[in-house]
Amino acid sequence: MTVLDGFPRAQKGNAYRALMISITSGVFGGIVSSMIFIVAATALAWVGLQFGPSEMFALGLLGLAIIGSFVGKDPTKGFIAAALGLLFSTVGESPFGATRFIFDQSYIADGIPLIVMIIAMLAAPEIFRLMGLTSAEDEAASRISLDMLSSKGGSRFHIRDFFRMIPTMVRGSIIGTAIGAIPGPGPAVGTVIAYNEEKRWSKNAEKFGTGIDEAISAPESANNAVVAGAMVPALALGIPGSGAIAVLIGVLITKGMVPGPTLFTEGGPLILAIFIGLIACNLFLLFCGIFGIKYFAKICEVPGRILGPFVLLLLVIGAYAFDNNIAHAAMVVVLGGLAFWLDKFNFSTIPVILGFIMGPIIEQNLNRALVISQGDVMVVLSRPLTLFILFLAVVTAAAAYRRAMKY
Repeated sequence: MTVLDGFPRAQKGNAYRALMISITSGVFGGIVSSMIFIVAATALAWVGLQFGPSEMFALGLLGLAIIGSFVGKDPTKGFIAAALGLLFSTVGESPFGATRFIFDQSYIADGIPLIVMIIAMLAAPEIFRLMGLTSAEDEAASRISLDMLSSKGGSRFHIRDFFRMIPTMVRGSIIGTAIGAIPGPGPAVGTVIAYNEEKRWSKNAEKFGTGIDEAISAPESANNAVVAGAMVPALALGIPGSGAIAVLIGVLITKGMVPGPTLFTEGGPLILAIFIGLIACNLFLLFCGIFGIKYFAKICEVPGRILGPFVLLLLVIGAYAFDNNIAHAAMVVVLGGLAFWLDKFNFSTIPVILGFIMGPIIEQNLNRALVISQGDVMVVLSRPLTLFILFLAVVTAAAAYRRAMKY
């Protein structure tokens, strides 16, 4: 989500400012979320438990509806791109025990990995663009890139800018913590909702997507806040919200510490160590980010025509190394080409990725809800919280089209 406004901001010559906003907002979100975790872990765990399969299904639909509100002036293109992501998410084995859209090709029976989709949709198109630059364009781009990472002039990030964005960061942190406390959604859902809600609050909603500061700050603070929020159901209830958290629970169990309500009363030193570790990690991230920007920027001195092929090679190697599967490398090239042409026709690739992420959340939770209700759809849709979330989804989609007609 940060790329949606961070990249346009960089193109305007304010890459340094965009990076500083990203770093400070992320650290702020992580620290605030850690504080909330310390104070209200048990209460947040109870809130997270109110979200069953029906509510998670509705939350996934809300995420898709939000997509139409930040992809420019034409929400239809956003929904089409999201539908394409949903289609890609159905490739391979289904939760019902069958396979879909594999066309008798065993190498895609396991589906398209998320890391492959992210590389193909975000990194590959930019690499193809770099490889197509002429010598004159390449030299101009290199000079612009170095100027953009300068901390001089309007690109500087002042302390007053930080204080001005505190309300935005607080909103993003609270949303991220709340989403993290719900087992399952993860950072993707948190950043989407934080972006959408910040757009609702903003007096400059029409500028979202053009590089506005608040649009960079909100998803970054929510993204880091999800981490501490996800610790709540894991430590207070023993319910992992992600693969990484599941590994953490496994480590705790091997050390004789059983996650659950009693952990906060019996495991004082361990809980204190986790609290301190969360805050220390965020402070270390701030230090590395602030002092590392000028060194990371050295890559901009390499001409794009030379850098492009090497980065493409790294992308292909990374996709292959993910599961030692040559098919993943081919997927990066093919899907990257598709993303390049989508960009040519003004289709954002961000909704494709979000649709790909939301697809399993929607399908698996709808399947679970139907199993619990013995196939009765009305039982699934009659839960008050589910109805409220679905209502928000309809309102969000309608508001996106209303704004499109206005502008």
